[in-house]
Amino acid sequence: MKKLCGAALLTLALSSCGSDTTTTGSANPAPPGKSAGARPVISATSTQGAATGTSAANTTSSGAPSEDRTACPKDNKPPTYEYADVKFEWSETPSVEAAPKDKAYANIGDKTFVLPKVEVWVSEKEGTVTLRTQDGVLLGPSLILKGEAKVGAVFDEKWGKNRGYFQVPDEGFTAACSKHTTAFNGENARVLKLTKYDGITADGSFATTWRENMGAKRKMWAAGTFKDAKVVLFKK
Repeated sequence: MKKLCGAALLTLALSSCGSDTTTTGSANPAPPGKSAGARPVISATSTQGAATGTSAANTTSSGAPSEDRTACPKDNKPPTYEYADVKFEWSETPSVEAAPKDKAYANIGDKTFVLPKVEVWVSEKEGTVTLRTQDGVLLGPSLILKGEAKVGAVFDEKWGKNRGYFQVPDEGFTAACSKHTTAFNGENARVLKLTKYDGITADGSFATTWRENMGAKRKMWAAGTFKDAKVVLFKK
């Protein structure tokens, strides 16, 4: 069984006022699909042995086959990936200057695709800004950065064990459903710059790079520019 890492569960009490979104709870929710049985967050230093655990989980005590817990739901609709030829050089020192200027993108292995939805989650109590990108495509980073959200703010965290995760396929470069993904939380670097912020929407640019140190040793990156991204504000 894969090793679980801590991820705060999200309890939202939503209230609307125009297009503003103010909530109470945690700005750092668990990886998508986790409550529905998706793969747990794993550390880059987790030990192997998942295959044995999967085999045991797929048989009953009597030895009869049980439901395949890795199978996608029968009504599952796989995400549609919009692939693109985007130039971005992977390095341990990413910069927003090198980020694409038109959209936000992610790359896993050798596949670059559009990130159709970017959100900025702000926790006044925790003093964090979370950039969420994987909605709609299952894959991509969720970056938790320490600091205050404001116009001109720059969050720059060097290569290391930074907070957040990168949702990746268990194998290959795409995933049909959340059960085929893993929230990878190995070493990474990231930088985020906010050029507009009013507590309702935000503009900015970002770049982040990740690398597996075991298995396929895939390299991942996400970078780009976002405009009028929804802000989810968690008040003190």
